[in-house]
Amino acid sequence: MRFTINIATRSYLDYRRVSQACVTAIVLLLALLGWNVTRVSWNFGELRRLKAESAVFEGRLGSRPAGVSEKEYTRMLASINFFNDVIARKSYAWLGLLELLENATPEGISLVSLVPDKKAGELKIDGRAKSFSTVQSYLEKLEDSKTFTDIMLLSHNEVAAGDTVKGVLFKISCRVVTP
Repeated sequence: MRFTINIATRSYLDYRRVSQACVTAIVLLLALLGWNVTRVSWNFGELRRLKAESAVFEGRLGSRPAGVSEKEYTRMLASINFFNDVIARKSYAWLGLLELLENATPEGISLVSLVPDKKAGELKIDGRAKSFSTVQSYLEKLEDSKTFTDIMLLSHNEVAAGDTVKGVLFKISCRVVTP
């Protein structure tokens, strides 16, 4: 005799519990959404308050304090601007730049002067080399470096210091990319 069992007639999934789990998850997500919306709106209010306070303080700092003459106030502002400029110049990492230049400079090149131009964001390099091929290799080495960009040979002149000593004076302009 052959027995057949019909398993498809019985429901093995409890839809009531699945529905309860979905409703619980939705309620939990709605509670989290409400908490996040409250937190974001509180942060926007705090940001608005801080901007208003900042504007009040900037207004106070922008005007001349009572009891100080205009001459003293302009002298004090000039002194502050001078010291801020000194601090800005001191904050530049010269040792790092000099190390990068030393690593990129081949033998036979001597650098005479480095002139940074903050407004244009350039560095002008004056130097001397034994030959123009040495200057070319220096330019190639600078171009291969990821630190120097927009490298341009501004001028070069051959000079003779004596009967046997010859050299090349050159000027290069480039931009320094700080990592």
